[in-house]
Amino acid sequence: MGLRFPAQEYGDCFFVTTTFKKWWRLGDLPGFYTQLAESLQFCLNKYSGRLAGYVFMPSHLHLVLFIAGNHLADFMRDFKKYVSQKVAVDRGMTAGIWMPRYDRVVIRSEKVMRTKLEYMHQNPVRAGLVATAVEWQWSSARDYLRDEPGLLPIWKPWA
Repeated sequence: MGLRFPAQEYGDCFFVTTTFKKWWRLGDLPGFYTQLAESLQFCLNKYSGRLAGYVFMPSHLHLVLFIAGNHLADFMRDFKKYVSQKVAVDRGMTAGIWMPRYDRVVIRSEKVMRTKLEYMHQNPVRAGLVATAVEWQWSSARDYLRDEPGLLPIWKPWA
């Protein structure tokens, strides 16, 4: 997997974006988001990561992760590989499903954290998928805006 920022040992909270190959709208496939969530939870457990926020979009996803910076590349490699294998088996796809890299921003302040969460939660609204962020069930917006548990457990002690 290509890596834009090879030195990742300075930080433990990241805003991560990764995209499906050719901006494929895999999120439109029935059951795909559930597979994505299961794969994410598996890798979070494997790497002792904590998920502070997420949004699954038809062609990409955003995550806010607490994970040791020197494990982020391994986490993303394994997550993308696990999802690819699961999708390939279940859907009969032979090609990889991800663009070869991901982007990440180190989050160092509460202000930046809140900005990234707001941006992420408004993504489905800006894309015209829903009228309000809490309507999109494939994000952590409900966890923050309504204090209702969503699809994945969210770690909020940072707040």
